[in-house]
Amino acid sequence: MALDMQRHPSGFIFTQQFADFLREKYHAEEDRHTGEVLSLEYVSCAEGEKAGMSWWKLAWISLFSAPAENHLKIGETSVFIHRQSRRGLKNRLLHYEDGHVVVRK
Repeated sequence: MALDMQRHPSGFIFTQQFADFLREKYHAEEDRHTGEVLSLEYVSCAEGEKAGMSWWKLAWISLFSAPAENHLKIGETSVFIHRQSRRGLKNRLLHYEDGHVVVRK
């Protein structure tokens, strides 16, 4: 199956499936998160015991702790991605399949 992919201006690539996952999550939970925005964090370990491992997290955070210049649109959904996470995601693919988010090089 061919993936419908888009490159975000900040450098990461995402599939339509990932954009759909974010949109569905946002609409399912938005009523419980007034004054908050979805936040995507990504960490990739370069050194030490966990070198080569990476983690991602999607959570709701207060709009007060999420500078507007770091709000990005992925598909139809506004998401806060910290500058360091954007750097780690550069040239990586964000995809959603089989109930899981997948980050690939």
